[in-house]
Amino acid sequence: MEALSDVLTYVYSLCVGDAPIQITIVVEADADRQNYYTFSIMLKAGHVERAICKPVTLRLSIDPRQLEFSVFVFPPRSSLPVGCLHHLRVWLKSAGIDHRIFGDNDLWIGRDPDFRSIADASFAILRNATQDMLIYQAVVGRAHVSFIVRWRLVEVGIYALSLDYEAGGVGRILFDEYYLKLDCEPQTVTFMIYSIPAVSMPHGASHRLRFWLRTPHASLSPTSSTSSQMTESYIYQRLWKTDDFKIGAYLNFTGLGSKLTMGVRDPNSPQSERDQPRRNLSIRRLSRLPIPNSDTAAEPIHDR
Repeated sequence: MEALSDVLTYVYSLCVGDAPIQITIVVEADADRQNYYTFSIMLKAGHVERAICKPVTLRLSIDPRQLEFSVFVFPPRSSLPVGCLHHLRVWLKSAGIDHRIFGDNDLWIGRDPDFRSIADASFAILRNATQDMLIYQAVVGRAHVSFIVRWRLVEVGIYALSLDYEAGGVGRILFDEYYLKLDCEPQTVTFMIYSIPAVSMPHGASHRLRFWLRTPHASLSPTSSTSSQMTESYIYQRLWKTDDFKIGAYLNFTGLGSKLTMGVRDPNSPQSERDQPRRNLSIRRLSRLPIPNSDTAAEPIHDR
């Protein structure tokens, strides 16, 4: 069998949540090991292509140019928005034997989903947009929060996406370097950001945060722009989520109970290294050391 020198792509088309998508399976020979190949998978929907699932390495004694895959999706019992959650499966068939190489139980995609059906959801509103940044304003746990979406051009057609938030003069990066291939200008892409309150103590301190990407369903060609204005339709795909977004305004920590012990700030703090050079230097060194990965340290902290 002749060695594979080029990257191979197998493309499959299907409809998911009334949205046409393409699944591309990429096969690339391992440069260091003979007969080993790396399989990766890409999803394209609404002018946006992105990698999904982790790459898989397989040893093949068959021709990689003659592979046969079974690619399919199926819905779970329910989801909100309705019809947007799907399970993806990719199987490789060889000599009558099927090998599952990819599976994703968290594929959220749909055409014009009804986000208003999500009870208690609080939606962010686009307030400002530039060539490489969008700012959305939201109220989360009574706190006024700005979500900042940034584009960074990596190479022609490929962009790195990032999301951070700022509230009350404090900010944090939520995710960074999410790579996307665009068949359109970034200004064509908008986002749906919303939060859902979760049960927490104190009340209003914990939220589920969702981040969706939105692109036009219709073609972006000039000939189709006139007809599409009458029937605007969009394809949404969820890129990121967290169920542990901790923020709130005027939280009542004393409501945690009578056994709560609140710390008292040292009247001499904060102190700089000039005030206590030896102690602050040791604290700085200690703060940079790794935390032991014990069973107790690995446990997630819920609510409180």
